[in-house]
Amino acid sequence: MKREILFVLVILLGFSMSLFSQERPKVPTNLKNYAVTAEYHKLFKGDEPVPEVKIPYLSINEKLFDNQAIGSTEYDIQSNKSMDTRIYLYPDGTIGAAWIQGTGSLADRGTGYNYYDGTSWGPIPTQRIETVRTGWGSYSPFNNGEIVIAHDGASNLVMNKRDTKGTGTWTQTVITAPTGAELTWPRVITVGDTIHVLSAHGGTDPYQGVGTAIIYSRSTDSGNTWEHSVLPGMGFDDGMLSYSADIYAWAKPKNGTIAFIVGNMWHDVFIMKSTDGGDTWEKIDVFKHPNPFPFDYNTPLDTTYVCDGLVALEMDNDGLMHATFGVVRVMVDDPASEMFSWFPFTSYLAYWNEGMGTINYDLDPETTDLIPVAWLMDLDNSGVLFDDFSGDWIEIPSYGNHGLVSQPQITIDDNNDIYVVFAHMNENQFLGAFCRHLWATKSTDGGQTWSDFTELTAGEDFDLRECVYPAMAKNTDEYLHLTFQADYGPGNALQDGTHAQQENDILYMKVKKTDIGVINSINEYNTINSISIYPNPANDYVNVNIISPVSTNAIINISNILGQQVYSESINVKAGNTNIHIDVNNLPAGMYMFSLLADGNLLKTQKIIIE
Repeated sequence: MKREILFVLVILLGFSMSLFSQERPKVPTNLKNYAVTAEYHKLFKGDEPVPEVKIPYLSINEKLFDNQAIGSTEYDIQSNKSMDTRIYLYPDGTIGAAWIQGTGSLADRGTGYNYYDGTSWGPIPTQRIETVRTGWGSYSPFNNGEIVIAHDGASNLVMNKRDTKGTGTWTQTVITAPTGAELTWPRVITVGDTIHVLSAHGGTDPYQGVGTAIIYSRSTDSGNTWEHSVLPGMGFDDGMLSYSADIYAWAKPKNGTIAFIVGNMWHDVFIMKSTDGGDTWEKIDVFKHPNPFPFDYNTPLDTTYVCDGLVALEMDNDGLMHATFGVVRVMVDDPASEMFSWFPFTSYLAYWNEGMGTINYDLDPETTDLIPVAWLMDLDNSGVLFDDFSGDWIEIPSYGNHGLVSQPQITIDDNNDIYVVFAHMNENQFLGAFCRHLWATKSTDGGQTWSDFTELTAGEDFDLRECVYPAMAKNTDEYLHLTFQADYGPGNALQDGTHAQQENDILYMKVKKTDIGVINSINEYNTINSISIYPNPANDYVNVNIISPVSTNAIINISNILGQQVYSESINVKAGNTNIHIDVNNLPAGMYMFSLLADGNLLKTQKIIIE
């Protein structure tokens, strides 16, 4: 039996709709009420091996924004919820980046690291930086050097430091957990010789009365000694019964202030801020959960909109806090079952700043006064969101109940301009499941208005690739700098089981800030012709999938290496998806040229091999 190959030609012929001058697309009732069930606080530490599979892939590199692979991993969970800031732009233009790296066995899971010396990135690493198995490595500058803190998967944190960034030997030590606690899923920031770490208690028994308690750890002597605490306002006496993993994120330290944000489906969204290096803390409420603390798991919760657990925080030059977080609709129908329902197509991204005060009202996007900063887009311009969705859950990978518009990152530059990057499930990118891509928007007036959306992962590099877990540097120059994970199979092999484990790229991308809202925005008419081929070579037949927001006529031609045409077909391309089946079983083995013409214009040519 000959192998099957799928040729995918994605034609983005432009869009005439402005997302910010018109109302966002209304979610159809059948999608709004589409529910998925899940367990309360179900966490996955990623210790179970998954069968390995690698898919050969060939693409022509057409880059809208500069990007390159700086690492790889088969372990495709970079975070349970919120993304850590794993990339740092130094004032001299050098960059340090880290990610979770692991193989099919997961035995060598640890921190992958690469460094940009101002001219080029280093070779893609094949080994973790730690000498022991770790996970969730968090990266930060440290004096003139750098630091990575990860968890050992048992109870302690593993710290690696070196005196000079980008070079030298890492010095490894263990941060021992306090009695009764297991320190997991860390986040690190540094101010001078002081190291600040957030982590979550991963034990089965509560710590200081709080399940999965969030623990603040501080060292004021470069990591030689540590103090650990559950901060006032976050303990059992404050009604908090349980937190969860990775639902917290630091802002960049600025002007003597440090701050982090916490948010999840089952409790408030709030900020903890300290102006004295972590000695004392102020709690700032962002969103009050409709079921007051402590959340009563024995009480039904009617369908309501809450934070999906993915949060991001930044501080402007005046010390004002700016936050963004995913929102999704949830319901607890039968508390005894320890299950809840969530409605993925209700997802959107909320924006908040301190001038807005506490959000005490419902977050239903159809009734709330809160203006979403991002939402599901009608990318095929059909007038219906996800009109090709079959109703099968496997088509919308969950990534641990992440919203379909979520995984936010936020940064604020020296001009107080705000930039938000997020993952959005694209209806025009389908490979057995809908693929997430990365998008960006910006505000130049303190968050009052926002630019058009710009897709960062458009073009041939990313056709039918899943692009997730963005981590954006808090510092900027004329560019935004970010890393993310790119996968040839939509979904999470280790968490939602939507595909087998395979190699993923860790990519670095830089985006000119002035291009956001201008280049490849949803209301800009441009033509991007692209083709993705996998696997290559072909044997039996090929499928051509054409995606276009408009109807057009096209011709598919296949020629041999002598230029002789061996196949030609005229087709009608409809608005949306058009699939063409081509039998190549009778063609002799060899190299061929595939081409597509639309309305008389040659859109793309691509070499193919038939065996």
